[in-house]
Amino acid sequence: MNFVDYLEMEYVKDKDGEIITKIPIKDYCMNINGIVHGGVTMTLIDTACGKKASEYFEGEFVTSDGYVNFLRASKNTKFLYAKCKTKKVGRKLINIDCDVFDDNKKLIAIGRFTFMKI
Repeated sequence: MNFVDYLEMEYVKDKDGEIITKIPIKDYCMNINGIVHGGVTMTLIDTACGKKASEYFEGEFVTSDGYVNFLRASKNTKFLYAKCKTKKVGRKLINIDCDVFDDNKKLIAIGRFTFMKI
């Protein structure tokens, strides 16, 4: 079992055929204040962006860098959903943006990650 399996992330397609990465929010996803831990949101974004990068890169690649802006607390939701958009594809690097939404379609966080082919 890998980390993504443990978190029960799954990939679904939206009405436009784009991949949405979704994660169920369990008790272990919460911080001491009863909201989704920032690390869970960051992991969702990194994983979703990596899935998007796999559409362009064959073989091995790794996260080169990334950042996340948290826009609101994530609470009272059963899932978080990540939708990614490729910004630039190079020979060795790819840049991907990601939006994270809750069950009510509220924007929770945005991220920008870069992946490097190895």
